[in-house]
Amino acid sequence: MNPLYAEGMTRVRGTIKDIHGNPVAKVKIWLEAIDVKKRVGPLTTGKDGGFVIATLDISVARKWKVIPDLQGYKTVKVHYEIVDSEGNEAGSGDSVPGSKQEYPELQFKLVGEVGRNMVDLVIAKDAEFTAAVQAEKTKAQGNAAAASVSSPGGTTPATGSPEAPGSPAATVAPAEPKVSVEGLMKAKELADAGHHQEAVDMYRAYLVKDPTGKPQVYYYLGKSLFELNDDSGAEQAYRKGLELKPDMKGWHFGLGNINMRAERYTDAAEEYEKETQLEPDNDSVWFYLGRAYAKGGADDQALAALERATTINPQKSEAYMQMADIYEKRKDRRKAEEMYQKVIAVDPKNAATSFYNIGVHAWNENRDKDAVQAFQKALEIDPTNATAHREIARALTRMQDFEGAVKHYQEYLKLNPKAADAKEIQEMIVALRR
Repeated sequence: MNPLYAEGMTRVRGTIKDIHGNPVAKVKIWLEAIDVKKRVGPLTTGKDGGFVIATLDISVARKWKVIPDLQGYKTVKVHYEIVDSEGNEAGSGDSVPGSKQEYPELQFKLVGEVGRNMVDLVIAKDAEFTAAVQAEKTKAQGNAAAASVSSPGGTTPATGSPEAPGSPAATVAPAEPKVSVEGLMKAKELADAGHHQEAVDMYRAYLVKDPTGKPQVYYYLGKSLFELNDDSGAEQAYRKGLELKPDMKGWHFGLGNINMRAERYTDAAEEYEKETQLEPDNDSVWFYLGRAYAKGGADDQALAALERATTINPQKSEAYMQMADIYEKRKDRRKAEEMYQKVIAVDPKNAATSFYNIGVHAWNENRDKDAVQAFQKALEIDPTNATAHREIARALTRMQDFEGAVKHYQEYLKLNPKAADAKEIQEMIVALRR
């Protein structure tokens, strides 16, 4: 899956409580990306047992685990509720990790103003763990029996709304059309799992039978073709759908993404401008518009669009970072620092993590300069963040700043001498010094 041009920053929050319902403070929380074997964190719970990460980049991976780390304790239960930015339930339930501590794999959504990614955990001391798990299983069995009486036919879990145009896995998006035909839903599931060619084959087979009845099929077809780097085919699909239903949200966003990838920034901005007419309150469209203007050198228009994005969504850290980049380019350090402070204000307790995640997001989009900028801010707040040293070194390597890369690789090894990749990093240092 190619995360290029995908925007996937979301918010995840939750609580840690003991088996008596009391909040547990100072618990380290890790978010583990299953698909790419990376960890984000740690976060730390407050006095109320709560934790929050305001800028988790879910374009990095589709599935995540939330894992608490407190010596002498194990997790008894995980309760999760996932609701997308349009208020559609995308998943909820309870999981008992058991003695092997097998955590549920969660597919977080972009939350906007109305959605949520909530993960509440109950933990117990090692001595109380076995009894607590047994009690939880007994309770769950009782609830299941009661449910079978009240709902003989069972309950079908709600599914989340489709994702944004042009996004790889999850992105903030123009509103998606609903498709109810079973075959199309299967195609959508295949696309969500990254099997875009199979999805394309199914969409095209449907359109052979009904080429005009469901314009939204062209929308999904365009998205999958974009993921397959078939920009010509994606554009053809979007334009056919636009012809059939010009007032549907998403066509211009998708066309804008295609133009961005082709570095046609003026054309991209034009398409995003059209999308803002259909979705004036969608902060993501304004953000992408700002990026298109910035890439095209139209900094004033870029700042105006990015300001609009943050007015709609004051939690939009990446928009502040984009504005900071423009001010840095203008050598306006005062305004740039003002933007950095706004990023920190979004999530003060985890500001270093926020900057780190923004850096990872920029790295995934091949925006090396932006990545370095974000990692540097993370390290200003927390110089002991070994992973940030490693990631900034990688970005600097790609920018041909080998001296700077070596410096940060060395700091990474100093902070984490027993790292699993220590040998690889040492070899990299030798290669960069040649």
